Amino acid sequence: MKKLIVLAISVMLFLSCGICKKYFDDKPTNKSESKEENVKKEEQKSTAEDVSKEIETDKVRIQSVETLVFSKTDIPSEIKYSGNIVTGKRWNDKNGENIIILTKTNIKKKKSKHPDFDDYEQECELYGYHYVSTGGTFTLLWKIQDFINECPLDLTLDFIPNSLTITDINENGIAESTFLYKMACRGDVSPCDLKLIMHENDDKYAIRGTMHIKADMINEGGSYKVDKSFDSAPAGFLNYAKEQWKKFREERFN
Repeated sequence: MKKLIVLAISVMLFLSCGICKKYFDDKPTNKSESKEENVKKEEQKSTAEDVSKEIETDKVRIQSVETLVFSKTDIPSEIKYSGNIVTGKRWNDKNGENIIILTKTNIKKKKSKHPDFDDYEQECELYGYHYVSTGGTFTLLWKIQDFINECPLDLTLDFIPNSLTITDINENGIAESTFLYKMACRGDVSPCDLKLIMHENDDKYAIRGTMHIKADMINEGGSYKVDKSFDSAPAGFLNYAKEQWKKFREERFN
């Protein structure tokens, strides 16, 4: 009788272990679950995160530049410009005294040339000027200009606030200027074009792309293309430009 009881208990334990083994073999491990979750998270990464990865850079050490007070009401008479002054910078370097001014015209409305559009179109221009004082007289070093015309929708043409910087990345005593501006003619919530312009002397470098929009169900834009001019730029210029792009690329609607 005792032998039968022992045998019965042994059989029950054997079957129980088999059931447990099957249960644990069939149940996904935490490792498998974690892997599946990670794959899902990777697939759900937003455009903003992808763009952020694309333009990760080493931080650039910025050499300070001696800046002077810039005043819109204290522009030397020999400095000529179009539009209204938005912002500017004034500083000294090896070239002498420098003044950059960024300007924009008022948005103008005119009768539309296209019968399928509304009654009017809009146009606007923006400019950038760099003047250098040589022998006490300011002369033009470079000028940039961009515009939108024949826009029957909402017109956007603006310098990005606080994006104008003066640096000396390669520490050669000649400062670089960098700024960004956005432009669009649109009737929906789509990304603006975004442009970054960088100069050292009259050498121009550029990055062009779109701003990034992330709001409610919208997650669009953020792509960019580096101009070939950066191929011959001094070390650190492109890294700094990408840092500035990343800093100012987000478009927010109040």
